[in-house]
Amino acid sequence: MASTPHSAMESALVVASNRGPVSFERDEDGKLVARRGSGGLVTVLGGVLERDDATWVAAAVTEGDREIAPRGRKVEGAAQRVRYVDIPEQVYDGYYNGIANGVLWFAHHYLWDIARTPSFGEQTEQEWADYVEANRAFARALAVEAKHDPVFLIQDYHLTLVPGMLRELVPDARILHFSHTPFAGRTYLRTLPDDMRRSILRGMLGADVVGFQGRQWGENFLLSVRELDDVHVDIRAHRAEVDGREVQVRSFPVAVGAQEIREAAASDRAKRARAQVEKIRGDRKLLLRVDRLEPSKNILRGFLAFELLLQKHPDWRGRVVFLALLSPSREEVPAYRDYGTDCRDTADRINAAFGKEDWNPIVVKLQENFTYAVAAYDQYDAMLVNPVHDGMNLVAMEGPVLNSRGGSLILSRNAGAFGRLGRHALAINPFDLSETAEAIHEALEMPEDERTRRARGLQRSALAHTPATWLAGQLRAIDEVRPPAP
Repeated sequence: MASTPHSAMESALVVASNRGPVSFERDEDGKLVARRGSGGLVTVLGGVLERDDATWVAAAVTEGDREIAPRGRKVEGAAQRVRYVDIPEQVYDGYYNGIANGVLWFAHHYLWDIARTPSFGEQTEQEWADYVEANRAFARALAVEAKHDPVFLIQDYHLTLVPGMLRELVPDARILHFSHTPFAGRTYLRTLPDDMRRSILRGMLGADVVGFQGRQWGENFLLSVRELDDVHVDIRAHRAEVDGREVQVRSFPVAVGAQEIREAAASDRAKRARAQVEKIRGDRKLLLRVDRLEPSKNILRGFLAFELLLQKHPDWRGRVVFLALLSPSREEVPAYRDYGTDCRDTADRINAAFGKEDWNPIVVKLQENFTYAVAAYDQYDAMLVNPVHDGMNLVAMEGPVLNSRGGSLILSRNAGAFGRLGRHALAINPFDLSETAEAIHEALEMPEDERTRRARGLQRSALAHTPATWLAGQLRAIDEVRPPAP
């Protein structure tokens, strides 16, 4: 492919994601005001792009977003401009709830009960048509931004078809697609309808660089791509050749923005929340988890492992409290609602079985409150991060950055963060309740000198990379595939 006039490092950036850095709503006076978006993707990208020459293209979610969709708007206090893609409500439901979260999320996190689910039929076909339509709307919106020869950074499983569609509209575009989730192995990915699977793989191959959180996810992608006709794959070199182009497949492990979370932890609101956490803990040890309330986070097994701890080590009854900070997630998807109900019911059952008048073993707070979370990070003695699978897991890195008590980290070997933090954490198989219960016990009993040593290692490892270096690595990869003219 031909060289480009200038380096990706020097180019304007156009980011595409389902959710934007802000969402617009009308206040009591009828004025459109921006509210910061939520979610791990926004947290990572928002901080690193805040002072950059970037346009962010996202789906319109609120009426305010739809009002400004045709013209876009500069984000107050930042260099970014945001534009919205106005997707009809029914189409958005099929694209977002039906396929993105109802199918692709489950596939990439290995969440199906294969004996019973999934079963694809006419509804899936309609939802897939909605997914295609929504991705095409994004591609058209991005093509409008192509006149300044930017680098397009297309984010996540919601927009897997966009790179290929954008390539058709703007053949010389510089495109990177990044997956924040795992990527399913080829045998599991074959669960998807054949047309869906092939379209997703070919859509992602429209990019110059396909990025993942970990090397294993990139290898899974290439093993599936190898089954496509007219695509040559070199697994060792981490690349594919398609339509006369080279596509590089790389891993770019994401990092936390330490400055942003430390500023949040120093706020007056965080200080008030910290006092509330201290009251919950009292003179006991504090076991913490911070998660979205959804199946991949493995909350239910975490509660069951804690119950097993109380059964096997009764001396810890009344001496430890498990604080679970859970934010509602995708409640439009029935499987998510059912899982949330099971988690809450299980916590209630454990509290009824073991609780005392002055002690609830598990305290569940269902809220979207980042400030409360950073306040709790400071206070834990042990933190449980036990996803069944995930791309990275920012919680595993945010906690050690803020913790002031030499807190231990109990970490799933299937968490993307395990490669970075695993040697300093207590490693667990997220499906093994006994191993998890014993790891919690070890964390609570750990001698102070070992706790301090491990906590120091966790913090240094978490701070060794930044969102800025994560982004820079991706832009350098673009320059390697599409070198700037000398």
